[in-house]
Amino acid sequence: MAQPYGRCEDCGERLYAHIEGGYQCLNCKRRYTAADLETRTA
Repeated sequence: MAQPYGRCEDCGERLYAHIEGGYQCLNCKRRYTAADLETRTA
């Protein structure tokens, strides 16, 4: 599994790269796209 990237907005757990693209929180299963994360850092 890829290294963590950022934190989940819902539960605060680490996000991990997903095999289908984007990122996923393993705690609450929420998925994020790269675009979602770019808007959070801006």
